[in-house]
Amino acid sequence: MNRTRRRTLVDLLVAAALGAAAFTLYVLTLAPTVLAGDGGEFQFVPYLLGVAHPTGYPVYTMLGWLWSHLLPVGDVAYRMNLFSAFWAALAVALLYPTTRALLRQVFPDLPRLVRHLLGILATVTFAVTPTLWSQAIIAEVYGLHIFFVVLIFYLLLNWSEQRRTRSLYLAALTFGLSLAHHSTTVLLAPAALVYVWLVDRQALRDGRLLLRALALLVLPLLLYLYIPLRAPHTPYLRLPLSEGHDLVLYENTWSHFVYFVLGGPFGGSVDLSVHLGERLAEAWGLLRSEVGLPGVILALVGVLQLAVGRPPASVRERRALLALTGLTYLASVAFNLIYTIGDIFVMYIPTYLMIVLWMAVGVGTLAALVQRQRVARVAVVLAFTALPVWLALTHFASVDQSRNTGARARWETILAEPLPPDAVLLSNDRNNIMPMWYFQYVDGQRPDLLGLFPLITPDYPTLGHALDLASSTGRPVYLIKEMPGIEVKAEVDPAGTLWRVLGSATREEPAYPGSSRLDDAMALVGHDRSPHSPRPGETLEVRLYWEALQPLDREYHSFVHLLDAEGQVVAQSDRQPGGVYYPTTLWRPGERLRDDHRLAVPADAPEGVYSLLAGMYALAGDGTLQPLGEPVTIGKLGVKNSVPTGLAGADQVVGASFAGQIELVGYDTHPQDQELSVTLHWRCQQPPNADYTVFVHLLDTGGQVVAQHDSQPRDGAYPTSIWDVGEVVQDRHVLSLPSDLPGGRYLLRVGLYLLETGERLPVEGNGDSLDLDWIDLGD
Repeated sequence: MNRTRRRTLVDLLVAAALGAAAFTLYVLTLAPTVLAGDGGEFQFVPYLLGVAHPTGYPVYTMLGWLWSHLLPVGDVAYRMNLFSAFWAALAVALLYPTTRALLRQVFPDLPRLVRHLLGILATVTFAVTPTLWSQAIIAEVYGLHIFFVVLIFYLLLNWSEQRRTRSLYLAALTFGLSLAHHSTTVLLAPAALVYVWLVDRQALRDGRLLLRALALLVLPLLLYLYIPLRAPHTPYLRLPLSEGHDLVLYENTWSHFVYFVLGGPFGGSVDLSVHLGERLAEAWGLLRSEVGLPGVILALVGVLQLAVGRPPASVRERRALLALTGLTYLASVAFNLIYTIGDIFVMYIPTYLMIVLWMAVGVGTLAALVQRQRVARVAVVLAFTALPVWLALTHFASVDQSRNTGARARWETILAEPLPPDAVLLSNDRNNIMPMWYFQYVDGQRPDLLGLFPLITPDYPTLGHALDLASSTGRPVYLIKEMPGIEVKAEVDPAGTLWRVLGSATREEPAYPGSSRLDDAMALVGHDRSPHSPRPGETLEVRLYWEALQPLDREYHSFVHLLDAEGQVVAQSDRQPGGVYYPTTLWRPGERLRDDHRLAVPADAPEGVYSLLAGMYALAGDGTLQPLGEPVTIGKLGVKNSVPTGLAGADQVVGASFAGQIELVGYDTHPQDQELSVTLHWRCQQPPNADYTVFVHLLDTGGQVVAQHDSQPRDGAYPTSIWDVGEVVQDRHVLSLPSDLPGGRYLLRVGLYLLETGERLPVEGNGDSLDLDWIDLGD
């Protein structure tokens, strides 16, 4: 065996050993079973040969189908977790020769042993970066993606050293396969093209080479046709809601296919208006937690070496390598800064690969400074092995998924519940439903159940939309977890480990309707209260009925204040209606929501008439309150120790009922001088939902009003809305009589009306007013 072959074999053995070590680490920390979220989805989609969420990931799905059906290890979920570990470990193994190729070009005079150690150092460091590690132990697409990225780099560097066209063709084919797996591969294109241009411009001027490379790149993209071919056979893409009505998650049309492959709804996550400073701070924080400040410093040293380093590496080689790694890094970071998905941290894995390569160059730079001292150079390299050791020890506990059986345990409990057939299980988060689909489509458990969540299609973007959809099916609906705040939208009741949805929280009309508005953004359409008249020291429950008039971009808090006659707050309640599960930012225009408050009436509160004030406000970043318009008075109530129900003797007995709410029991009249005093004896049959004005009219024989008095009871001091059932209220009205009023008989007429509209409260069987009796007034 010649020296070259022996060295190649050694390199292969080292790479295999590094990959095996990484694979062992990943298996030790591997998730053992079913997962929530995308991990759960990628456990059942490949096994079914189904269609994943946009962009579809056809390469991952087809390879995963083979893996999950041919590997006789554990359950399907475990196999797909192992699938990620395999590709991530393969990427780690391939990184070793890739790093060695890069170092040969940057440091051709550095001893082979030092370059070997630098390659091992870079490879081990990348293997234990926490983000790659975390994705290597669950069913995810990033292990395969980073394998393709490393392979592209390896082939380009190999082409640069040996100038074999075959390497460029393989790089183009790998690029196409990677693009058919993960669309962010396109971010590597500028770096790859500039690199080829700087290394050998003739390659980009060779039309035949370009056409062949382009064909090899485009050919794998035909794998996306897998999506429309398999969509009709993917059960979860068409969910039966009710008889004759299906929820279609994928429309099998060419226009939808293009939309789907280009990212579907995730395309809307590209936001050019982001706060760049905040996003850069986030990226910096992620980088520091990934490799630590020493790793960042070493990477900067590596960048400087590539930018302005000294020979023996040629300027062109260094610039080409800086372009390949630098443009890859900048393109990925630039995209991630404007891509606003929740798990953006995983999108930085390719950038950490660049950081690790720069770190290898940085350590190599320091080693090269030690002139003609091989042992010292080795010592310099070995000193930096502390970095991957520190990363592994620091992140092991937080990354380790080996005991993650929560999703399986939770769904085994749920599916063991005595759920009625065809029940709908609802969550606020798609991630929670993925294990259910795994159990249904892989294990065949409870296929009759329907799982729904917000954004299951773009037509149902919020929990409210999903809840309305679930309710419209006519099937029993359950929440799979407690969602404090959802009571603004729906009435729920615990049912085992689930929560049964009983119906809308606003099925009944408010006892006290209203029409107040807060800044044309929110309407208060009514309220309820209990007890109707609280005692001092008692708790008053107030239920507000809100209706959004326009979408709200802030999470508002609501309040109810109990004010005394002087306008002083004697009790209050502040809360965030909807909590975290249905805050005001999710409320839809026209949707009516319920908001419950509890106010503790002070034990020393004097009896009397109080007002209820309601409103909304948001909390600013500095803690100040920003009101939504002006607060509104929603009604009055009485604080009472007791309710008088005894009847004082009335001269005249009536017994007339006004709309079943107020009974006129009787009345007294006392004419004197130029006045007529009329005392009305009312009894509350049902608490009125408004403050009515009482009118007392004196009419002549021709039906003309000659004197009158209009006021709320007791001259406004005791409004009808605070009356309690059975309460008797004496209400005195004094009519001023004209000085020239002739003597004779006059008719006394009474009634009640709403001052705001003039609408009268009808008298049962007697129109909208009540004629009492004729009164004789002397000359």
